[in-house]
Amino acid sequence: MNKDVEVKIGDWVKLQSSKGERIHGYIEKEMNGEKVMQLRVVTSDNHLLAGHSIQVQAYKLEREKRFSRYTLGELEQLIDLSLLTRDRAWFDALTAQYSYLQNEIDQDRHFDYTSTSNRI
Repeated sequence: MNKDVEVKIGDWVKLQSSKGERIHGYIEKEMNGEKVMQLRVVTSDNHLLAGHSIQVQAYKLEREKRFSRYTLGELEQLIDLSLLTRDRAWFDALTAQYSYLQNEIDQDRHFDYTSTSNRI
């Protein structure tokens, strides 16, 4: 629960429920002026939540570090497959993961080398 971290649509997040259950998923939609987020649950200690959307207060969310088990190329192929099978939920999950991974890669490319100290 980190109040300083901003989350946005497509971000992979985790949280712990009031019952102590760990929940992992991605942001589907911002609601109520970004104070409430709609979260698509991918995995959870409560198996009944997996695959469903829940509404969570944004301050309870913690952004995941690079949550991807696929490369961009693999995700592109899986997205094509989801379109062929007309599986909307899978397509949405894959495109969110693709966007998140692409954003992480873009941020890594913009490293500010001027802020590092020279040890020579």
